[in-house]
Amino acid sequence: MSYEILVAWIVISIVAIALPGPDFVYITSVSLRKRSYGFFGGLGIQVGISFHLLLTYIGAMTFFTRYPLVFRGIQILGALFLIYLACKILLGAIQELKYLRTLKNQGDQADPSLYKLSRKEQVSNADCFKKGFLVNILNPKALVFIVSTLPQFLSTKASFSFSEQFIILALTHIALGILWWSFLALTVNYLSRRFATPSFRAKLEFVSGLIILLLALALLVRVVSVIISGDYSSLI
Repeated sequence: MSYEILVAWIVISIVAIALPGPDFVYITSVSLRKRSYGFFGGLGIQVGISFHLLLTYIGAMTFFTRYPLVFRGIQILGALFLIYLACKILLGAIQELKYLRTLKNQGDQADPSLYKLSRKEQVSNADCFKKGFLVNILNPKALVFIVSTLPQFLSTKASFSFSEQFIILALTHIALGILWWSFLALTVNYLSRRFATPSFRAKLEFVSGLIILLLALALLVRVVSVIISGDYSSLI
């Protein structure tokens, strides 16, 4: 594998990873609360990417091309999960805004410990990891991207075998993803703590949840319309 091929793959991977989508919005929303939530959410996303890479290696797209309804079914599950996730984020943001309003009105009479305990029970690092994994694994577009691009960087003239080249490219993509999500979590959390008030953070969470909800609804409408029309000529 030549240096030029590896650099080209790195550039394409960075662009694909950094493009805003459900993954990006989810990591942004959880990083507003706690830095580690973004780290573990990003790790979950990259484990999902690893699964897509494994499916690519064993030729799963051939199966999906033969049975497109299975692919569409996964898309519907992904959209429904994003709707669920968006509702959780929206409800959490609304709860926080209500509490902050009560705290402002009642001052010392409000009990912040009950609210903090409730929020702590709702979210954990493991929970963020699981949700990050599901957000990615239920997004077949990640699989379509890998299948359509990665094989273009495999060469018969390379000194490495196809399997060795695939592993190098896959590990590079995973490592870049981990670095990107870690950077995003650090940046969002720092800016949130440095410049944002609790009320502003809650409003940003609400906006993030709303964006995820709109993305999910758009995906759901598109997939259902494709199923109704019976046009399975493309999996994208």
